[in-house]
Amino acid sequence: MQNLFIGKFTKKDQYEGNFYQVSNEREISWFNGLIEGDFVLPSHGGYFGKLLKCMAFEKQDGAIKAVFDVVKTFSPELTLTGNIVCCKHFSPDMNLLNKVIKSTKGYGFHKIELEESCPSIDTIDFEKSQRRFLVVLNEMMSNTNFFKPSDVCVVINNLNAAEIEDILEYNGQKFQRHDVLWDLYQEKVDGGAKKYSLHQLLDFADAKKDAAPKKEKYLNAVLAALEADKYFVADNGVALYDNILVGRKQYTTKSSNSADGETSDSDSGDEEDFDESLTAYGQYARLMEFNPNIILYGPPGTGKTYGAMRIIEAFESLKGNPASFKAVKEEGRARFITFHQAFSYEEFIEGLRPETDEKGNIRYDIKPGVLRRIAEECKIQERKKDIKDNVLADTTGESKVWKVSLGRRNTDDHIYKALKANEEIAIGYGPEESVVDWTDEQIDEADKTGMLKVLRSKVQIGDIVFIFNSIKTIRLIGVIVSDYYYSDEDTFGYGHRRKVKWIKDCEKDPVDIFKLNQEKQLTLSSLYELKINSADALKLVDVKEDKTVQSKPYYLIIDEINRGNIAKIFGELITLIEKDKRDALSCLLPYSGQEFTLPKNLYIIGTMNTSDRSIALLDTALRRRFAFIEIAPDATLVESKTPTVGGNVSPAKLMNAINEKITDKIDRDHRIGHSYFLSDDLISKMDLYHAWYYKILPLLMEYFYNDISQVGEIVGERFFDKKSGEIVTLGLKANESGISEFESALMKIYERGN
Repeated sequence: MQNLFIGKFTKKDQYEGNFYQVSNEREISWFNGLIEGDFVLPSHGGYFGKLLKCMAFEKQDGAIKAVFDVVKTFSPELTLTGNIVCCKHFSPDMNLLNKVIKSTKGYGFHKIELEESCPSIDTIDFEKSQRRFLVVLNEMMSNTNFFKPSDVCVVINNLNAAEIEDILEYNGQKFQRHDVLWDLYQEKVDGGAKKYSLHQLLDFADAKKDAAPKKEKYLNAVLAALEADKYFVADNGVALYDNILVGRKQYTTKSSNSADGETSDSDSGDEEDFDESLTAYGQYARLMEFNPNIILYGPPGTGKTYGAMRIIEAFESLKGNPASFKAVKEEGRARFITFHQAFSYEEFIEGLRPETDEKGNIRYDIKPGVLRRIAEECKIQERKKDIKDNVLADTTGESKVWKVSLGRRNTDDHIYKALKANEEIAIGYGPEESVVDWTDEQIDEADKTGMLKVLRSKVQIGDIVFIFNSIKTIRLIGVIVSDYYYSDEDTFGYGHRRKVKWIKDCEKDPVDIFKLNQEKQLTLSSLYELKINSADALKLVDVKEDKTVQSKPYYLIIDEINRGNIAKIFGELITLIEKDKRDALSCLLPYSGQEFTLPKNLYIIGTMNTSDRSIALLDTALRRRFAFIEIAPDATLVESKTPTVGGNVSPAKLMNAINEKITDKIDRDHRIGHSYFLSDDLISKMDLYHAWYYKILPLLMEYFYNDISQVGEIVGERFFDKKSGEIVTLGLKANESGISEFESALMKIYERGN
């Protein structure tokens, strides 16, 4: 008997060349029992474009290669959730299919269990050989006219208890238990010991417990559909498995809700899984190596911002350090901003900002903008990797630089030497006791200079200190590594202290910081903040470059980049963003007067909505310096995530039909993007109803300036009242065939036209 496998072809050359290769015999397990004559559905980028047959295994230089012939191709391409999971000839082992879609670890080939009635594999019609997955109230099971052959029903006893009673399959005449799914369900709930009702699962999904918002939304949609219609069509079989059949996923960290610290059964939440779908963004990630500045452009709803995040994930993988966007953001390596008409150079690069001191006096300080701040973070990270002992672990682009005097120059040399040897900074003002538990008000009363409060409260671990030498020079550079403490072990009266790590001793050759300090002389005050950023301060530290340590990339995502005044916002930095100008060319910033360069490891990703008329005004200089990537509406993606809604409406077909008419009437830049039709937002008929009436129709009305005759030619006249010109809300009540008036009107848009 021939076998059928799903093959995970993560390498494009192997997918296109119809072969799969492992580097040595120890990796033979990746073939998972595949032999000559077996069939394979190869997955690449989440889609299945062909059916292969294994013809031979070849060995060369220790490598083992499986060679395939193409049996047939699929157009449109097949999808896992839309075609394969619901194929009635395949045993729906959701556990296996869930691993296939979500994990790149383990086997490269996964065997599909075939039903006994399965025809020859090369003759299967995936469009017609589909089963439905349903969540159904028990009272609905008597209405056999509603069900179709091969329907698989997760039976709920009643709406109040909402417990899974059985899992049945309809063969056209009667229901019988679906043993594969029932046994899998029993395994997941430990024979009933961990069986949860839908209400309990919904309660667990709440943010205060498991924090699984997607699961919460799914369960809410199921319960709402059961209450309204007594059934819910699970268009995505894997989502049904994840959200209902699997119960609560196991994890091994301690639960915050567990008083005794025992392991909790908690859902893993909505973290993205790293799978081969990232390869779809790999080409754009590689483009960033060619040009560190890219712009994603396309119609509204094409997922440009989402695409930017996935490109970052693909780029992290390309650099050999896979990480989710969430993890990159938590590391402080990704920033997100939105341009608008009022956005300015001062917000983006640097500018004067008013600040009020403790006495209510207003002063204007030079503050770095978002681009300069993230550029400084890049430079800090670059210096960190070359300075040993991790002393800069807490130093960031926000860290401050302080001028410190260790005793009076020339007269208190013994104080300087003692503090230098002990790796401390200290001041001699204030009471001769610890103020660690004092309030700022108490400290103000005890020390009118204000320096003690600065040392105790404002100086932070990771801040950099310059030790005074003369009005223009310094003799030591250090990093704060401790909180405030008091010590009276010395006799010279400097009891209020902080621990430091010295990272540069320049006592014999003092460093001139006059220009770096905006050409301001240092004063005799014991402790005060310098207007020097930490990245520039660390440039003074001599380090030996460690070429074995790679610099981590940083990312700035600029949403709606075309809506800002580019020439005004970027200013002189429009030149510095070019790849060959990074770390090579500098400019003098007008406010701070400091030299500024952009680092090589900073990547700028912009997004642009093509339906916005401001795109025509896009700065020519920006066009020359960015690589442009079109993100078009993707019907295949919709089909893979949301094959149908409620078992009736095909969102992919609906989107295609609408976009064809928009292109004819306006242009392709005004098409509707796929995010309006994806599964996270379209779980039930009610979700589709809300998306249609409150997102899609308003967007179409905006495109055509509320001309209902024009919009009616696209979506049909049933959605409008010709006399009043108002939008008509069609009913969601299903008829005997299970189709509502609303669904019927949507299906007419793509089935027969208008």
